[in-house]
Amino acid sequence: MKGPNRWIVFAAANCALTVAWAVKPGDPAPDLTFRNCRGAEARLSEYRHKKHAVLLATARGSPLSETVIDDACRRLGELESVLLLVGSDAEANRRFLEDVASATVLIDPDGVVRRMLPGRVLTGTELGEFVRLWTEGKLVFSSACARCHGQDGDNNICLDVKPLVGIGRRLSEAQIRERLRPGEINDRDVLVRGQIFSRREVDAVISFVAGL
Repeated sequence: MKGPNRWIVFAAANCALTVAWAVKPGDPAPDLTFRNCRGAEARLSEYRHKKHAVLLATARGSPLSETVIDDACRRLGELESVLLLVGSDAEANRRFLEDVASATVLIDPDGVVRRMLPGRVLTGTELGEFVRLWTEGKLVFSSACARCHGQDGDNNICLDVKPLVGIGRRLSEAQIRERLRPGEINDRDVLVRGQIFSRREVDAVISFVAGL
């Protein structure tokens, strides 16, 4: 689902967040209002087709310092991404998290949840790596996997290939790695489906596939 229809789903999702992590990787994110780097209110839809968005949700009573926020904004800006802070006092935003006290969430420019890390608020180099690994994985998938799987993982045009849409809701990243069955070559490279990949590339593509 692409274009305006996706944002219709956002509205529906915003009214149906009744279970813990009601949205999963691969689902459209609800178009809620957050705080941006300037401290102003901003809706997720303002960044549609423009930038990735990273939501940082802190536990009640544990706000991030201005120094940490400024550093996060700078790091994400270098990655063509924006930082959005989940207000601890905003009821709708807390329903989005349900019982999860804190989290880091990556949402792509189409408004789809791609990575979710409940229980941790990433900052510093870890925050940049959280975004960078997924974006690198997207490039690897596009060049090496999309021929059979499609850019969004929804094709099965090659023999013995199943659609990958929703795989992150069924399998953990460890289980996805097992399905890839990487063969050992050396300390840097592995063999997957007859192709040589660096271990970094495999980690990245697993991160991307888990968000389909």
